[in-house]
Amino acid sequence: MLGRLAAVCLAALVLAPGALALDCPNIPLDERLSEVDVAFVGRVTAERPSVGGGRVYEFLVDQNVKGPVGREIDVDSEARLVDATDKPLVHDEALGVLANLDGARVVTESCLLTDPGALLSASDEPKGNAIRLVIGILILAAVLAYSIRRLRHRQRGLATRSSFRR
Repeated sequence: MLGRLAAVCLAALVLAPGALALDCPNIPLDERLSEVDVAFVGRVTAERPSVGGGRVYEFLVDQNVKGPVGREIDVDSEARLVDATDKPLVHDEALGVLANLDGARVVTESCLLTDPGALLSASDEPKGNAIRLVIGILILAAVLAYSIRRLRHRQRGLATRSSFRR
């Protein structure tokens, strides 16, 4: 009897941390971003029950990252949205939201919420690399042309001096 009680207590301790936290697949943010239809950084301004039994969250969009997003957007969820520690979302706090389109509705879940800074950094692509490369090549060509010209000028000067000494 005491052995069973100890086994149950041990099992409860082992399983409890997983039950308290949100269990989401460990997929890199850039891959998740490429798979969704909508992404933005915004703030929850209100929430209300949905007709289908879930929740509708009203967001004020700070920055659009991907998809058809206006200044304000309603996002549907089948269950109440929570953060990584299983706490309800705080209103008027910046949040990165990844979502999919279901017809005209924008739908998300707790596992598609992320840190706003991480979302913005994952969405930023380096721009202007081709221009930088072309400018670098032009500068290199100018330096090489100048160096070759000076070298030829110096060789002519040495050749002229050496012919006078004879």
